[in-house]
Amino acid sequence: MVAGFQGTRVRERLFRSGLEARWARLRDPQGGFQETPLWTYFDLAEAHQWLFLGQLERTWSTLRWYWDHQASPGLYTWWEGQGEENAFGEWEHVRGWVNPPHVTPHYWTAAEMLLLQLDMLADSDEPTSEPTLLTRAGVRADWLDRPIGVRGLSTWLGQVDWTWKAGEVHVAIRGGRCQVRLGPTFKACTPLSVRYLSPP
Repeated sequence: MVAGFQGTRVRERLFRSGLEARWARLRDPQGGFQETPLWTYFDLAEAHQWLFLGQLERTWSTLRWYWDHQASPGLYTWWEGQGEENAFGEWEHVRGWVNPPHVTPHYWTAAEMLLLQLDMLADSDEPTSEPTLLTRAGVRADWLDRPIGVRGLSTWLGQVDWTWKAGEVHVAIRGGRCQVRLGPTFKACTPLSVRYLSPP
């Protein structure tokens, strides 16, 4: 058991150092990209890993950069590659570009973006011995000066609603029973109430 735990720690250190090396190679001092990425879904998948490692600012740096650099501003679409790679004879015109600079919209990137933002609100903590639902570090401290509500969020442990109001967190879970842990944004002494509801 001890050997397995130490092996896990070694793998985590190697994984983290690989992410750090990639970050140093691609990013500027403000957390933006030195060059516009061609393969956008990889960066969003990496931001997801930073979230799981508790490095919230790296996750937010990536999100902010992508929100500020949309293929079609205001439509929350992103791109892949250079030029249209999936022509299939006239497909480039269906996508709406006369001379497409890249593949867009790109649905893999859209999926990565959506899954990341959902996990920033709540997710199941897989490595623990007992099933645990946690409100991730995606909740920013500057949000806590007003009420927050999340409804119908699907996780491996069931469908979750949670609210933050008047200094308390209330959680409702439809599905199985599990432990609930608040993310690091909330103080350790934050009052927490959990209700278990029948699945719809």
